[in-house]
Amino acid sequence: MEFVWKKRKNDQLAAIDNLIKEVKISPLVASLLVRRGITTFDQAECFFRPKISQINDPFVFHQMNEAVDTLSQALEKKYKIRLYGDYDVDGTTAVAIMMNVLGNKTDRLDYYIPDRYTEGYGLSQQGVDAAISDGVQLFITLDCGIRSVDLIQQLRDKGIQVIVCDHHEPGLELPNAILLDPKIPSEGYPFDGLSGAGVGMKLLEGLYQKNNWPNDELLAQWDLLALSIAADIVPVTDENRVYAFHGLKRLNDHPRLAFKKMLTAANKKSPYVLSDLVFGVAPRINAAGRIRTGRTAVECMLGLSNTNLDELLKAIEEDNATRKNLDQKITQHALELLEAEDPTRSVNILYDASWHKGVVGIVASRLMESSPLPTIVLTEIDGILTGSARTVMGFDIHDALISCEELLIQFGGHQHAAGLSLKKEDFEEFKRKMNSLAATYFETHSKQPVLAYDAELDFHQIFVNESTSNIPKLMRILEQFEPFGPGNPKPVFVSRGVYATHCRLLKELHLKLTLQQPGFPFSLQGIAFNAAEKEDYCAEGLSFNVAYTLEVNEFNHQRTLQLMVKDISPS
Repeated sequence: MEFVWKKRKNDQLAAIDNLIKEVKISPLVASLLVRRGITTFDQAECFFRPKISQINDPFVFHQMNEAVDTLSQALEKKYKIRLYGDYDVDGTTAVAIMMNVLGNKTDRLDYYIPDRYTEGYGLSQQGVDAAISDGVQLFITLDCGIRSVDLIQQLRDKGIQVIVCDHHEPGLELPNAILLDPKIPSEGYPFDGLSGAGVGMKLLEGLYQKNNWPNDELLAQWDLLALSIAADIVPVTDENRVYAFHGLKRLNDHPRLAFKKMLTAANKKSPYVLSDLVFGVAPRINAAGRIRTGRTAVECMLGLSNTNLDELLKAIEEDNATRKNLDQKITQHALELLEAEDPTRSVNILYDASWHKGVVGIVASRLMESSPLPTIVLTEIDGILTGSARTVMGFDIHDALISCEELLIQFGGHQHAAGLSLKKEDFEEFKRKMNSLAATYFETHSKQPVLAYDAELDFHQIFVNESTSNIPKLMRILEQFEPFGPGNPKPVFVSRGVYATHCRLLKELHLKLTLQQPGFPFSLQGIAFNAAEKEDYCAEGLSFNVAYTLEVNEFNHQRTLQLMVKDISPS
């Protein structure tokens, strides 16, 4: 893939200069902070040392009082309470958090996770029917429900109280329920980036605050909350940064046994960071919902002493291995189909009835690595096309699906990712309309992906009068920018005119590099994943440019600096 490199603009020179003086930091670090909206000493302190007191008051939600009163009454009167969560990581962690906390308050609590294949995305008819037949009195949706107007009305018609905890975009009509969703236009909650589990946590915070209960039980669930933030691609800013920071602290200080075993299986070592949850835990939790059932994922996150954790984790590892195999085979097939598509297209939309529904979202993400366009991958279940959408470069996939609403049976999601289903006979018209929407977008936006970088550095600026055998001060400061994620990305740097004294191809995919730059007397190690096609740029004697993040590589108990190369271009 060929990127256009663009330096991130930062013209707030007065703010940078002020921060240099106030915090006594380098111009480079000051510019990185100002780019994140941090312009004062107090803001810098909150960024580097997030405090639990920084989270928003749950009662800012308009209907929080009503939600807390309804839940308190249900607990007091021992109503039958059912939690309904989606089958993905966010939904299952939300259910696990609620079960772990409310399970200490009532023995009339259970949960329902829909089947990905027979029920699909969001609140399902089967789930509603089950709640009615089981005599549920309070129904709480987690990570879903805001667009389920008709299904929620069925519950209300049977006298069932409903609290919706969601973070997705609502439709024009809102459900007849108590609604907690920061994306409702009239809501006014100060932060709309909460995960689905985050909205559920706000309900629990409100419950505990109103009843004057100590919040230790809530803090014990923040590692699960950090997982939902990591997996659901929500901003790691505002209170999400607080939740993630302290959730990771809990994970490192008191690791949940299931997570510790998953991270060990993924070859991750403490101290754990948010990306370890993204790549070590989230795929395993997701695999259960993709291959087997989301209930397996919930069970391993519950704090129940009678849970056979080893059996559950073995099942999850098997599911993850199956998911990897399916992912590889279907991606290869999809890439072959993509070769036959119109080269002037503005979207990738593929369908094959044999594809496994559990991995089509992953395949969509893989396809964008080769063809960086908005991508939708569909399979067929019971005559209905169903699948996942992913997007790139600011094209709002959820808005595009709203524009195609008349052709869809069901859809929901975010700006960056969504799920959908449609009739087979509407496929070609849907494909045509989506392509038209994307083509209009690309009239004013380049199809070539952009690699945004923060600053140009020479190697000697990384090590300022420091030994290369130690981790440089710059890297130690950047480690304190954790947790990284949307809204707080890892800083990307560019070094020009470097050359490789050694270049080795790993697994026919990745480049292992030993890099030097004229004027700097030492070599730096670099790794460029999935960059085999750039090997010729690194031939002996050739000068080239690298874009990279700074990482610490730990091997044999030794920590050394490594460049995680994002792209390579000829000088």
